[in-house]
Amino acid sequence: MIIPKNLILDACLKKQKDLIDNFKSRLESMESDVFEFDHSPSQTESRAAGKIELLNAVGKELDFAKHEMELLKTINSNKESSVVELGALVVTDKLTFYVSVSIEEIKVQDMTVFGISTKAPIYASMRGLKKGSVFKFNEREYHIESVY
Repeated sequence: MIIPKNLILDACLKKQKDLIDNFKSRLESMESDVFEFDHSPSQTESRAAGKIELLNAVGKELDFAKHEMELLKTINSNKESSVVELGALVVTDKLTFYVSVSIEEIKVQDMTVFGISTKAPIYASMRGLKKGSVFKFNEREYHIESVY
């Protein structure tokens, strides 16, 4: 069964938006906690430093998620791919991959698709391959049944 790539891209965009919204919500909650100064002075200093570090880390994750959202928005879901490249849907004998961003598992029309980044090690193993090709990753062999 061929899943229309526009449905896969839409699912990726939604999942990425949910991730961004989650990070924003966490940041808002953390910011109010970090800048709340009702502790004793000796405890505030040590606790605030750790909380600020965590706040910065979540902020970086949010920035990364936003960057990946912008990359998703550049993908043309109408483009047919004959090789494994950005925007390609790759059906193997084991899993189905959508080369986009690291979005993990999504369900589209009762099919599980794994979003992988072009920076992912598994992508390096399959980049540029065509239907009928075989690649190995983590000691598992994958046979590419189709590329769209």
